[in-house]
Amino acid sequence: MIASAVEDKEVLRAARAQRILRRWPEIVGDLLAEKSWPDRYDHGLVWIAVTDAAWAQEMRMIREGLLDRMRQMAGEPSLFTELRFGVRPLKAPKKPEVVEIPEGLEKLHTAGSIREIAEERMKRWKASQANQE
Repeated sequence: MIASAVEDKEVLRAARAQRILRRWPEIVGDLLAEKSWPDRYDHGLVWIAVTDAAWAQEMRMIREGLLDRMRQMAGEPSLFTELRFGVRPLKAPKKPEVVEIPEGLEKLHTAGSIREIAEERMKRWKASQANQE
């Protein structure tokens, strides 16, 4: 089954297209990447999810320039034939949130070995037991 999919030319085209579409911020710039994201690819047609109608209209006006840039990046003029824009929730990958390390765990984060971590935890446990007595 996998062998037949790999032999299917359209499956290979879609894979090549996805490789380019993952570079959406590079294609449209940071501002438009915040307002739009490629939703799906089908035989040369790319459906673009856009946050609202005003941005969809803005992107329709630059459609040809976007197609030219995508074709140039792909090095394959027939890979992208049309763009369609629709107002939908964006599925763009979110930037990872910064997670703060709780107080007291900084040392554990930088400890070199499991043994050092275990020894540090044992010291804390013994200290807490001594405080309870």
